[in-house]
Amino acid sequence: MTSTMTATGIDAVVSAVVTTVVDAWNRHDMKAYSALFTEDADFVNVVGMHFRGRPQIEAVHIDLHRTIFKNSNLRAVSTAVRLVNDQIALAHIAWEMTGAEGLPGWNVPELRKGMMSLLLVGSGDRWLITAAQNTESVPLELPK
Repeated sequence: MTSTMTATGIDAVVSAVVTTVVDAWNRHDMKAYSALFTEDADFVNVVGMHFRGRPQIEAVHIDLHRTIFKNSNLRAVSTAVRLVNDQIALAHIAWEMTGAEGLPGWNVPELRKGMMSLLLVGSGDRWLITAAQNTESVPLELPK
């Protein structure tokens, strides 16, 4: 990031990455999806599986989009961005998904909801995801 980029500017750049993530997901274009990650990125999915590196992130997501996510539709409900330093930003995306299929032992709701955290690294106007943690929301009330 150049020193002249403002907080508003970084919000716009990171929001554009998030929009591209969602668009690639909904087109089921996992090559475009994985191109948003650094070569050595880490990705932890909603069931705690850890994928390392862009090639593995791409391969796993291609398989998932041939199967349980082939009819899925993702929507970013909200995005909050925090600039860590001139080259690192943290984004928290509240998401909703429809059309996902269940697996034996895992019955997914018709409307899935969750929170994804993305750690992005930037250079100029080019920002890539270097780490992602995806968490599905579980509708429970915490004890008071």
